[in-house]
Amino acid sequence: MDFIVISVGNEILSGDIVNTNSAYIAKKLTQLGHRVLRMITIPDEVDVIAEVVKHSSNNADFVLVTGGLGVTHDDVTAAGVAKATGKELILDEDAYSFLKTRMKNEEAMKKMATIPEGSEAINNIVGAAPGFIIRNIAVMPGVPAEMEYMMDKLLLRYGSSDYFEERLMVEGFEDRIMKKLNAVVDEFRDVEIGSYPKTGHIIIKFSGKNRNRVRHAKEKLESLIQ
Repeated sequence: MDFIVISVGNEILSGDIVNTNSAYIAKKLTQLGHRVLRMITIPDEVDVIAEVVKHSSNNADFVLVTGGLGVTHDDVTAAGVAKATGKELILDEDAYSFLKTRMKNEEAMKKMATIPEGSEAINNIVGAAPGFIIRNIAVMPGVPAEMEYMMDKLLLRYGSSDYFEERLMVEGFEDRIMKKLNAVVDEFRDVEIGSYPKTGHIIIKFSGKNRNRVRHAKEKLESLIQ
């Protein structure tokens, strides 16, 4: 299945924090045989969130959104998703009841438990703010531990398909193997082949849905560069 991952947060766009959430989500999805079409980072603005979420929802099987579910003025992701889906924001009684077992600030509880009408709330046992699912859109907190907890639950819904991966380390720089690598890419078009330069060496990643083709692509390149 095809996914689009959206990170919401001015703090990401300003470089104040590193966006590890998108990398975590993409890795998990890829290992289960899914495909990430795009990873998008957007500001804490209702109209921008609405526009990007709506467009993404129409162009992927599922959309995963992280960030902006807290209690401060810039936590507006729920409002953005509500606008994207044409829904009103309502107080989810189940989410509110769960929050009452974890905190006492009435204003904070009501803000975090207010989600788009028709959503399925995801209780957050790691932190506070609940996530929610509406249509093909799943929204999770931006705090990494909380996101990871919810993401691991969501993965059970999305299932998996065959995925196999091999890696090859080659000393030197990419120009040394460029022609030989391109020949393997041409021969194994059903295998995704990526080249990742490191200090003093290159990591070649082979991945795909057929174990034998992935292994043979790696073996072919090994034989060419020996």
